[in-house]
Amino acid sequence: MKLGYEQILQQTQKLAMTPELIQAIQILQYNSLELSERIEEELLENPMLEVSTQGDEYDDPEPVEIPIYEELSNKIIKDAYYEKSFRAWENDPDSDSDFTYEKYISEETTLYDYLIEQLTFTDLGEDDVRIGEYIINEIDEGGYLRAQTEEIAQVFGVQASKVEEVIKVVQSFEPRGIGARDLKECLLIQINLDENLGEDLKEEFTQLINEHVEDLARNRIAVISKQMGKSPERIQEMLDYIKTLDPKPGNKFSSGSGIKYVVPDLTLEIEEGEFHLVLNDDSTPRLMISSYYKYLSKEVEDDDRVAKYFSDRLSSAMWFIKNIEQRKKTIYSVAEEIIKEQRDFFLFGDKYMKPLTLREIAEPLEIHESTVSRAVNGKYILTPRGLFELKYFFSSGLGYGREEISSNSIKSFIADFIEKENPKKPLSDQKIMDMLQDKGIDIKRRTIAKYREAMGIPSSSKRRRF
Repeated sequence: MKLGYEQILQQTQKLAMTPELIQAIQILQYNSLELSERIEEELLENPMLEVSTQGDEYDDPEPVEIPIYEELSNKIIKDAYYEKSFRAWENDPDSDSDFTYEKYISEETTLYDYLIEQLTFTDLGEDDVRIGEYIINEIDEGGYLRAQTEEIAQVFGVQASKVEEVIKVVQSFEPRGIGARDLKECLLIQINLDENLGEDLKEEFTQLINEHVEDLARNRIAVISKQMGKSPERIQEMLDYIKTLDPKPGNKFSSGSGIKYVVPDLTLEIEEGEFHLVLNDDSTPRLMISSYYKYLSKEVEDDDRVAKYFSDRLSSAMWFIKNIEQRKKTIYSVAEEIIKEQRDFFLFGDKYMKPLTLREIAEPLEIHESTVSRAVNGKYILTPRGLFELKYFFSSGLGYGREEISSNSIKSFIADFIEKENPKKPLSDQKIMDMLQDKGIDIKRRTIAKYREAMGIPSSSKRRRF
């Protein structure tokens, strides 16, 4: 074996991740809202970009008188930035073209704000109000108090009984069930605050929850009936009422992180069997190169530093526009190919969805599977059958006679069987397996259990009603 150092000329091929390619990948994987935010950032940072309105022309306008400052190298860039920033935030309240939903979205009310507001209307003294504020601050997003009574007592140097008094006051606030330490207490708070229940009923529910909350969760109605000496029908009625209570009363409030909206990227219309796919451009503004700054850049060609700045900004703007347009084309072509493959689903429903892989979409489009993956994640299509994320249409398959059937189709069959079952004799996973095998679908019982759990459907013992 020869060891040593020497110079060798070798030719290799590798993918160079240029900034433009990285940007193209990022823009493709953005959903509509993320892309809108990125465009807003780019508009503020790059004076060469501007939003195109109807009637805008891409060609330079007739020459106009533009003030050229003496100290170009110090002032042109600064003026460009501030002028662009001002135009980005400028708003004409009378302009219909400037309509945005943000103008009509009110400030979100968080659970903390809602509880603090109620605390100000209580008769508590100043010291107790401070304890109440501390308690409210320790309530999580689900509405549960996560601090121990003893801990709060130590913080304020008071008796635990005093803290419990303030906790009871907070637990009287809306939404009902707030400030509980566990599920049992949360349910009991809501029951005790229900003015439609008499004292006898409240005592009956209190006994049921205190002694059988775990049996209720497992739908062990027969067990509860025997131990409480009540009919199964009566226990079923009580369970039906308990199911109307909110186990996480805080969830109906904003966490303060903002509401997330789903904006469809495409719309599919079907008229007499004809498919019409439309790309929704309204969610993102149409961009163009600023004629003003393009003209201004020609006036400063003698200053190398300023000229380079405008040249870089122009190149960046053109690549940004190009990558957005490429994103639109890729999403559209991928969605179009998906629709071809899943035509029967759109016409006849879930049971007709075919197994589909990323490769089956990538190959006819001559793109990589990772590109398809980025194009379908977080992108939504509005169809006559509802709103779907594009990746919904990709699923594995199982044997169905000589063909394959998608897992989504099997889930549809399972949901259909359970919807039509006798609630007093619900279908077991074994029975559902037999029914599917009668249709020629070869599937195991454990697979049915996995699909059922994924759909949030409880087992047959928990679905049984008396």
